[in-house]
Amino acid sequence: MKVVSVKPISTSNPVTVLDCFVDSGYLKGAHGSLPDVDNDFESSKRQEVKEYIERRYNHDGKQRVFSAGTFTTLKAKAVIKDVARTMRISPSLVNYLTAIFEDDKADYTGIFKLAAQNRKVAKFIHDYPMLFENIRTLMFQPRSSSVHASALLVTPDEMDGEDMECFDFVPIKKVDDILVSENSGYDLDELGLLKNDCLATKELSKLHETFDLVNEHYNQNISMESIVESPLDDPKVYDLLGRGFTQNVFQFSSRGITKFLVQMQPTCIDDLIAANALYRPATLENGSTEAYVDRKKGLVAASYLWGTHNALKDTFGLITYQEQVVLIAREVGGFSLGDGVKLVKFISKKKMDKIQAMRDKFMDGAKKNGCPEEEAVAIWQQIEACGSYLFNKSHATAYAVTSYIGGWLKANFPVAFYTVALEWADDKELVPIMSEMEACSNAKVVAPDINRSDISFYTDYEQNSIFWSLTRIKMLGTKAVDWIINERNKNGEFTSINNFIDRVFKYKLKKYEYWDDPDNEEEATRCPVNARHVLNLILAGCFDKVEHAGSVIERYAIVEKAAEHLGFEIKEKDFPVDLRGKHYFWSQQQIKVSGLGAIDYKRIYDNSAIKESIRGRAGYCQLRDILDLDKDGKKVAISATVVEMEEKKFTSKKTGEIETFCKITLQQNNDISELVIWPEEYRTARAVLLNAKNKLIVFMAQVKYSEYTGQNNLQLTKQNFIEVI
Repeated sequence: MKVVSVKPISTSNPVTVLDCFVDSGYLKGAHGSLPDVDNDFESSKRQEVKEYIERRYNHDGKQRVFSAGTFTTLKAKAVIKDVARTMRISPSLVNYLTAIFEDDKADYTGIFKLAAQNRKVAKFIHDYPMLFENIRTLMFQPRSSSVHASALLVTPDEMDGEDMECFDFVPIKKVDDILVSENSGYDLDELGLLKNDCLATKELSKLHETFDLVNEHYNQNISMESIVESPLDDPKVYDLLGRGFTQNVFQFSSRGITKFLVQMQPTCIDDLIAANALYRPATLENGSTEAYVDRKKGLVAASYLWGTHNALKDTFGLITYQEQVVLIAREVGGFSLGDGVKLVKFISKKKMDKIQAMRDKFMDGAKKNGCPEEEAVAIWQQIEACGSYLFNKSHATAYAVTSYIGGWLKANFPVAFYTVALEWADDKELVPIMSEMEACSNAKVVAPDINRSDISFYTDYEQNSIFWSLTRIKMLGTKAVDWIINERNKNGEFTSINNFIDRVFKYKLKKYEYWDDPDNEEEATRCPVNARHVLNLILAGCFDKVEHAGSVIERYAIVEKAAEHLGFEIKEKDFPVDLRGKHYFWSQQQIKVSGLGAIDYKRIYDNSAIKESIRGRAGYCQLRDILDLDKDGKKVAISATVVEMEEKKFTSKKTGEIETFCKITLQQNNDISELVIWPEEYRTARAVLLNAKNKLIVFMAQVKYSEYTGQNNLQLTKQNFIEVI
């Protein structure tokens, strides 16, 4: 990469960095190989970046840019299946035997170790000895090649005074007009070539869209750069993350890391960096996450071994990053930075002979620096224990800053943030996002309106209202929505359901009082809107405003108008007579066709048959309110929709028998919770709940704190007060 200009930037809050002096430039150093250059780009820009790199470096008719190749290798299961196929061994038998292998990591010796423990595997080897003789030389050999998803390499213009091309450095092949190396990315590292990982990240595209909306609708002039150059100390951001409002924030959206942030209560960017590095399987397993929280809260005092304070002061004495190992190796063991990097690589790749050589060098250096031997041994043991799973701090910092930017936009411009979040969300993500939006911001999602809603989410920034997208309504595709919007843009807002039908189906219905368009028979045959689309638009609430519907029940009158005007039949099974006057029926229909709707669950509880049985034992409670930790242990009455049911089995420690319990996912509009029914209660409740999915349920439960989820959930009481509606 060529530097074409330098812009000095000064700040009143300087950031301390380590060893930024590079002397002769960016050169291959003592650590043996160049590091990768990782660059994340917007998901839509990656191809542009690739094309730019090719234009920039493939000059003077020379080819210098190519992609790294990748290889899949023949592992135990695959090689046995492939060779067995050539020997015409029954595929069903082979599939049965290979299913016994726990994973594809087994080597040739491991297969025979398994045979010593499993008679079926032993018999298979005995019956087909040539199969296992043939696979011996094939295991872990390349099976197929492909193109690396992101790695691009740029070779030097010249070497030893001669012009060079990429073909002069490595074997190159052409795949679909793309130059691809015959070597894998790891091999290219060993050859000393610089690998550029050009990664496509949708998070950057989402942030870009959010910045555009903020600058357009709030007259701001902000960018990622302006936030990065700020002190990164907005207390609203840390308060938001500390309260668990992490939906759609980069790297922090999962339930587990959200729980970690709530426990940690981050107060600065260093905490977010540590969260990114610590929340990983190995650190969770060894207790590093809990240790960080305890030390940050002052429950456990931070302790430092000899000479490690400078490296570990920002992480309360815990080795958290690879860079800390490098710094400790230098300050305690007298290593150069290059040797420190080598040490991290050797530990991560478990090269025991080289690690042992490094240990001797470390102990000698520590002795020269005055470190007591027992302290040096303890430090080395820590390095060796954690070096294989430590995260790179520069990587964690890039992630954390991106997370902070998302949190900053959510805290300061929630309407724009949630507009983009909803647009990019999958269907299963919509309810959690909307639930959080109601809890932590002034933004709100409103039902679709035939005169306001658009092909994507449309936002009224003055009212902080986000109108539901028309394409989120079931069966309405882009073509149908485009047709409706084009008519609205051309001839003005729709004034009624009949006006809508006349204009959208004008060539079919031959009614021209609203327009001056000429007759066009072809238009009638390609109109993408049909009667089912109209019905779903009505059920979604799109015509409530133009038809002056005072409640959801009045949607049936709109359906009748549409059926008469457009000529479709209203079927009894779709709109049962006994349900047409029930408000919850119409809310359920709205949720069914659009994913959005509001049911008055308190009203359902008040009209339920079991309310009198529950009275005096428990009071009605919303799912949102059970999250209050003070509710733990209290009995509550709940009315909700059953979204999901899952039976689970376990072996009872008391009886040794297999027991069955049930987990039910409940939803109250935008709030979701979990109901656990343990075996004793489930035996009596199962018959009632068997067909409860997607139905309304009223019941009494006890609020219980769950260590697994880090929040309260519900457990059915022994007195099974349950009514399915």
